[in-house]
Amino acid sequence: MAQQPPISPPPKDTVAERVRDSYRALSEWNRPVYWLVKRGLPWTLAFAAFYVACGLVLDWTVTYEVLVGITSPAATDHQALAWVLSLVGWLITPAFVGGVVGYLVNRQVDQRRQESAEEVTRRMLEEAGVTLPPQVSGGAP
Repeated sequence: MAQQPPISPPPKDTVAERVRDSYRALSEWNRPVYWLVKRGLPWTLAFAAFYVACGLVLDWTVTYEVLVGITSPAATDHQALAWVLSLVGWLITPAFVGGVVGYLVNRQVDQRRQESAEEVTRRMLEEAGVTLPPQVSGGAP
């Protein structure tokens, strides 16, 4: 009886494989965390990169003041960049924050809802005096 060589363990995953697996595993998280990481993180990273670029070009104080609307973009040395930064500060940032807050509030409301939307609509129509056809049940006649 010949001796078999020992079984070696499988090779370790590469960094790229571990990152890929982690990204695919995001769907196992709850919906708000999944949404914030999958949708919010790319926007946040893009905004941070743009803010850093503006800070390096315009000066950090001027970048902050243009972003929050204290200083006019026309009063800066690089007006085109400052106008884009101003639009980001006035339009995109509030829209993104509002979207995140709206999603999280809607999620909390849905978790506390006792009745489905169809049940609420049927009850409201009945209270308004609208006659509805009887509901069809799944059983045999």
